[in-house]
Order: sequence, then structure tokens, then C-alpha cells
Amino acid sequence: MTSESNGESESTTVDSGSPNESWTEGAVRLVDDVRAVRIGIFVIALAAAIGLLHFAQAILIPIVLAFFLSYVLTPFVNGLMKLRIPATRVNMPRGLAALIVVLLAVTMTGLLGTFIGDQIRRLLMELHHYQDQFVDNINRMRETVAELQHRAESYLEPFRREGEGIAPAEMGQDSVERIEVFTDQGTTDFWAAATDFIAGGLTGFLGFVVQALMCIFVLVFILAQGPGLHERIVNLAGNSPNRRQAAEVILRNVNDDVQRYLFNRFATNTCVAILVGLLFYLYGLDFAFLLGIFAGLFNFIPYVGPIVGSVFPATVAYVQFGELQAVIWCILIYASVTGLEGNLVTPYVIGRHLKINSLAVLLSAIFWGWMWGAIGLLLAIPIVATMKSISQNVDGLGGLAAFLRG
Repeated sequence: MTSESNGESESTTVDSGSPNESWTEGAVRLVDDVRAVRIGIFVIALAAAIGLLHFAQAILIPIVLAFFLSYVLTPFVNGLMKLRIPATRVNMPRGLAALIVVLLAVTMTGLLGTFIGDQIRRLLMELHHYQDQFVDNINRMRETVAELQHRAESYLEPFRREGEGIAPAEMGQDSVERIEVFTDQGTTDFWAAATDFIAGGLTGFLGFVVQALMCIFVLVFILAQGPGLHERIVNLAGNSPNRRQAAEVILRNVNDDVQRYLFNRFATNTCVAILVGLLFYLYGLDFAFLLGIFAGLFNFIPYVGPIVGSVFPATVAYVQFGELQAVIWCILIYASVTGLEGNLVTPYVIGRHLKINSLAVLLSAIFWGWMWGAIGLLLAIPIVATMKSISQNVDGLGGLAAFLRG
């Protein structure tokens, strides 16, 4: 009886353990399913957000640009509000101060654009003065390429099969004929390509004007709202004191980081433009100050900007002087100024405040450049600075904050 009762108790124990094990396995399976569903929802939401950013860029770019510009212009609006209206004791209202600041900013931008356009028009008008020099440079380059090709084919001729029987001179002549045929074919399609280019340019210009006007209007309203807009954003966090405090910290950090970054970038790039233009002028390079302005503008774009900007002075130096030495000197001047600014000035002035991982900056520039083009490259660092401030004060985004932190 004892052995039978023991056997029954053991079987009961085994039977009672089976439901527990199955329940544990089911719970683990449920957790895995929930995690997979969350990952799937996150991937779908991320894809939808990227699609929205791409297809709605005509509307989002002016709005985002206006928000970031408001951080730069807000101190000027606050300064005007402290002034009194002439012949009255009334301080200037915020709406009027915002309108004045935006009009002054648009005027300065228009003057800069007018100067750039005038310099480009002068460059186009004076191209015929460089025609002979340009043609000589091209002919010299063709002769050099033909000579190198002739030497290479002469060296390879002994390794060719005797049945082909093509002399090096004939090879060189045949290559020249292929170049001439290619050139003739290119000239036949020139006017068609030019027509398409002009039509596309007009369409792009009209789109740019519409986006610029939208940005101006949105910027005026943002600056006019001021603290009221700040309070509305904080109210979106709800009534929880912790959430409201986190929203306040995020807005304050974004304001400080973006405002400091944009002010310092504007100041340093202005110095870069003046210094590059002055050095090019002393070297004797034509359109030196136009090239200096291009250097300052391209320097806003991280990593890629200085490399692309060096193409313009190198091209002008080659057309003007026709010597490789002049091209090298102009590139060295350009690289010295931008390198000094990028490796010493900017890390000291901005890097100690805006501590962002270099890899994060590079990835942000690649993504936003692919998404929004040149404007995306300009806004890449302010956007990643905003993401850093948000991730540091939102639960669950600690990993993103650790990655973005420099």
C-alpha cells in the first residue's frame, strides 16, 4: 500500500508540474510575440515617417527652417522690444519688432544675393577674355592625354597578337577620331539639353520663391508669438509636473544649443569668407570676394562643404593662369583657412558646448542631405542637436542619447 501511494503521489507531482512548464513556455512565447509586434510597428512607423518627410518636403522644409531661424532672430526681437516708439513712451510691440527684424534679415539676404548675382553676371560677361587661355589649356591637356595614350599603347604593342597588325600611330589617330565623333555627337544634342535645363531651372526657381515666402511668413508668426508659443508647446506635455518640467528643459536646451551653434557658425563662416576672399585678392585671383562668399556658404555644410567649395577657386585659377602651380596654391590657401576653422576654432567655440558624436553628425548629414538636399545638409547639425536634447529628457531614449553624446 505504501509503495502504491508513493507511486500515485509521484505521478500527481509530475502531472501537476506539466501545466506549470507549459504555462511558462506560453508566457515566454507571448512575450516574444509582443516584442516582435512592437518591432514591426516601429519599423512601419519609421518607414511612414521617412516617406512623409520625403513627400512633404515642400511644406516641411520652410517650416523647419523658420523654426531654427527663429532661435537666431529672437534676441534681436527682444532687443527691439526694449526700445520705445519714437515720440511716444510705448515700447515697441512684439509683432512690430518681429516684422522689422524679418524685413531686415530679408533685405540683407537680398543684398548678398544681388552681389553674388552681379559677380556671376560679370564672370559670364568676361568669359570671352579667358577664351584664348581656356582653349590653349584644353589643347595642351589634350596633347598631354594623347601623348600618354600613345606611350601606353606603344608599351602594350609587343604584347598584342601579330595578326591584328595595328601600328601605334594608327591607334592614336583612331582614338583622336573617336574623340572628334564624340564631340560632334555632343554638339548636336546641346540645344535640346539647354532647353530642358532652362525649363527645369525656371520650375526650380518658382518653387524656391514659394518656399522662401512660406518660410518668411511662418518666421514672422513664430517670432510674434514668442513666449505664447513656448507655453503652448509646454501645455502639450499635459498636466503632469514631471512632464512639464521635462518639456521646459528640452526647450531650454534646444534654444541654447541651436542658438549658440547658429550664431557661432554664422560668425566663423563670415570670417572664413572675408579671409579667403582677401587672400585670393592678394594672390591676384579674379572674383576673389565672390569665391570667398562661396567658401563661407559651403562651410556651413559639414564635412562635404569645404571639399566641394575648393572646386571653384581651383577652376578659376586654372582658367586664369593655366598653370598647375596656381591651382595648387589656391587650394592650399582655401584648405588652410577652412582647416584652421574646422580643426581649431569650431571645436573650441562650439565643441565644448554642443557635444555631439562625430559619427552621429556624419550620419545625420548623409540622411538629411539625401532627404532634403542642400537645405538638409545645412539643418543636419541643428536637427541632431534637437534630437539629443529630446532623448536626454525622455524615458526610453537613453540609448539614443548615449549614441549622440560626444
